[in-house]
Amino acid sequence: MAALLDLSIDRARGPAHAQIVAALTAAVASGELAAGTRLPPERTLAGILGVSRMTVRQALGTLERDGIVRRVVGRAGGTFVQEPKVERHPARIAGLSAELRRQGLAAAARVVSAGVRPARPRSAAALGLPAGAPALVIARVRLASGTPLASERSTLPARLFPGLERLPLDGSLYDLMGERYGRRPVRARERLETVAARPVDAEELGVAVGAPLLLVERVAYAADGTPVEFARDRFRGDRTRIVIESTEVDE
Repeated sequence: MAALLDLSIDRARGPAHAQIVAALTAAVASGELAAGTRLPPERTLAGILGVSRMTVRQALGTLERDGIVRRVVGRAGGTFVQEPKVERHPARIAGLSAELRRQGLAAAARVVSAGVRPARPRSAAALGLPAGAPALVIARVRLASGTPLASERSTLPARLFPGLERLPLDGSLYDLMGERYGRRPVRARERLETVAARPVDAEELGVAVGAPLLLVERVAYAADGTPVEFARDRFRGDRTRIVIESTEVDE
């Protein structure tokens, strides 16, 4: 909390609320304010910083919109430092495990089910399979440093990955596809949309029914152009940020 106690507002450096936002954002980024830390009430913060309560409220509103803090109402309510959002880069095909490791988070997966079954029409079409062809369907809950992040349902052509369902599936699926079968995805086409959490999503991800989720539908391809995965992943909206890198802009 030293970032707040040591903060002196200098009107010459710009609006007071912006200085509060910058100080708290830096404290969260550095780890000085850990996830779950409860901030003092607005009135207390205003007294510490020598500003109006409205200025503090404006700063906290900006931090909430940026996903830095969350506000909880009720008897045990208050303003808390939010868990950091996981960044997804659709332009990369590294796989979620690699993305999490790159951001300093421990990647893991809890297997819900895995087995061979007839491909559903949509999966079959995406993978270029005949209707009802054998498909390996793997349902998992992906964890970021122990916290549920996404529910994942991947469908693979069973003939290309015989026996994969009997291998350990709590790590990187893409690593298994590459190391055991020589079919690691190198390219993917993704569609993103927001959806509301279903009861099964709420149970798996620890969110309320109806909470916003990011649905990512993906077809992934091996180096020879063969489609090797059709996936529908539902990411927690409060834990996920999409990063898009552009290299050319048409005016």
